[in-house]
Amino acid sequence: MPALDGILEAANAPQQDGQITFPPVTRDHILHCSYDYWFPKYRTSCIRSRVIPLSREFISYIREDGIILADDEPGNENNSDDEDDWEPTVPSSEIPAPPRNPGDADNDSDSDDEDSTPAKLPPNKRFPDLHNAINAAIKALGGAAAPKLNWSSPKDATWISRHPNTVKCTSANDVYILLKSSSFISHDLDHAFDDCVPSTTTPQSPSTAAQAQQPQGFTLVLVLRSFFSPLPSLEFRCFVKDRNLIAITQRDLNYYAFLRSLRPAIIARCRELFNTKLKYTFPDSSFVFDVYIPEAAYRSDSESDDDETSEARSRLARARLIDINPWAPRTDTILFGWEELLEAEVKMPVLGTPESTPEKKEETVRFRFSATGAAAAAAGGDDHLTEPEEEGDDKENNLDDDETTTDDEHEEEYEVELRLVEQADPAAYNFSSPQYSAHKMPKDVVDASMAGEGGMREFAREWQRLQEQRGGGSSS
Repeated sequence: MPALDGILEAANAPQQDGQITFPPVTRDHILHCSYDYWFPKYRTSCIRSRVIPLSREFISYIREDGIILADDEPGNENNSDDEDDWEPTVPSSEIPAPPRNPGDADNDSDSDDEDSTPAKLPPNKRFPDLHNAINAAIKALGGAAAPKLNWSSPKDATWISRHPNTVKCTSANDVYILLKSSSFISHDLDHAFDDCVPSTTTPQSPSTAAQAQQPQGFTLVLVLRSFFSPLPSLEFRCFVKDRNLIAITQRDLNYYAFLRSLRPAIIARCRELFNTKLKYTFPDSSFVFDVYIPEAAYRSDSESDDDETSEARSRLARARLIDINPWAPRTDTILFGWEELLEAEVKMPVLGTPESTPEKKEETVRFRFSATGAAAAAAGGDDHLTEPEEEGDDKENNLDDDETTTDDEHEEEYEVELRLVEQADPAAYNFSSPQYSAHKMPKDVVDASMAGEGGMREFAREWQRLQEQRGGGSSS
């Protein structure tokens, strides 16, 4: 099987010149990690969500400079009128035109185009159907939602949120502010398919940069999820290689003493979600997924006090699938390194693509095994696995601990490594580097830029003077 052979060769390729060699990342793999692709499959394990396809008009609005908000919210009706109340006392027809610079003759057409550009309409008049759909979705989700696009969330824009330091949105205007102020969102708009190779499932002509940005079947979507405030200490990132869960890392880089006693429970909950939902249903054999493991609201009577793992596990509810990320350099490995993940040896790798029948309510998955995969199947792995697809919003409660069945497979489990921030780890005390600080600017710089060229010039002079004083120099 040439496709599987190529994957194995790429995965086992040696490093060259000290650089990490990744298996090729295809467009299909990136699309499989898009929220609108995998959410319908795993919705009963996710946070309650609404997915809204975006129009070209909306995408153009997100790309534009400036923020124009809808004027249909209470308190916003007269904002634009108040700003336009001023009128000149002398009719504009009587004001002489300023003298023209002969060198500006070439720019006549450009200025004419700018003058003829119509005033931009607010979102509720520019794309009213989509605007109403966003407000309706927020209302259906309980009145508060967290937005994201196919892959990225505007977490770097919480500084401008109307709900401080959160991505909470209670109206469409809240969504617009976050999306237009986020640098992360530009990834989904312009760089989602950077460094991808042509997909193996669909023949492609020689790709260009423009073609790479708009593959067939790709639609930008807005995802709205029920807003809640998770405990950062219980957010984890899981790494899957050749359909084996090999590593788990804490996402928040702070030290939490209580996590040490929960190690067995964390691994058990992540493995439970992976084995029962993701292992044989996600199209790619290697990927990364994020989970949130809330505290349990109750303890199951079926769990014995004598079992240390069960006792610890009863303190945590079942893991919720938050996101799926590509097995690619762009994905942050946090407490691991890509080199060690790529070099990790999986005893029973399972490679191949599941063949499913989406029109049937019960999905049957069949795999084509490689040589090593066939040995794994002979050792006890099933090549026919079924999982009923659950339907209905009544089963997708925000964080309810629904009844879960455990997949007791007879095949040998890979020993999963869980890494937590330790007390002596410098990262646990790195308070000088706030999250997403690379996407923020000092207030003095922002104020100076808003004052125009003169403000920036004055700021530069003041900065130079302070630097000279600090260095013991003289300003003369």
